[in-house]
Formats: sequence, C-alpha cells, structure tokens
Amino acid sequence: MHHQANLQPAERSDAPAQTDVSPLKGLYKVEFETPRGKALGVVHAEDGKIRGGSSAFVYIGSYTQDGHSITGKVSSKRHTADSSLPSVFGFDEVTIVFQGAVKGDFAICEGTAAEFPSLAFKAVLTRVAD
Repeated sequence: MHHQANLQPAERSDAPAQTDVSPLKGLYKVEFETPRGKALGVVHAEDGKIRGGSSAFVYIGSYTQDGHSITGKVSSKRHTADSSLPSVFGFDEVTIVFQGAVKGDFAICEGTAAEFPSLAFKAVLTRVAD
C-alpha cells in the first residue's frame, strides 16, 4: 500500500497575522561605503520614493518592498563643489541599483553603480524619525 504525504501547510484560522515586517518609511541616517571610502547622509523613504542628501550630494530614487526585501535605484548628484567631500564612487553623478532587507528601524543594502559596476556598494539605514 502506497501512502502519499500531504506536504501542504495546515490552514489555521487562529494563527496570528505576520506583523514583524516594517515598511521602509521615515527619515533615515544612511552610512554607506565602497572600497574607495565611506560617507554619511540622510534619506526620507515613503511610498516608493527616496529623497535625501549630504553636504555635497543629493539622492533621488525609488524602491519597492516585498516583505522584508527591498530593491531600488538611486541617483546621486553633486550639488556643491568641494574637493574635501569626494564621492565614494569617484564620480560626481552615479545611478545605484540596490537590494537589501528591512528589519525594524534598520535596512541593510548592497548594490553597484552603473558607472562603475565592479565597485561594491553597501549601505546601512537607521531610522531617526517617522
């Protein structure tokens, strides 16, 4: 006699809804780095839009979120000519494609810039306000 196991998860109406997924939403401190250097800035993320900057650069982009996972694209453009604030990519204008994860008040991302695809980019976002 052959027995086939039922591998489908049991439906439970009393199971709690998954509430530990935080949206990427609010004002964040962003710490990012490439092998060329480190930098700091702020970004505001909400409804799929990212806006922010630093003392020398403006950041404008978009993202999508699926559970804890995020993907997106951000353009960085120099707004102030100051050689003491170099780009971590070595270019004054770049477009970064990233992916990462949101966990509570934090997000960790990595990606590359189209202008320098062999240079790895990492960023840590820490929520500072809603």
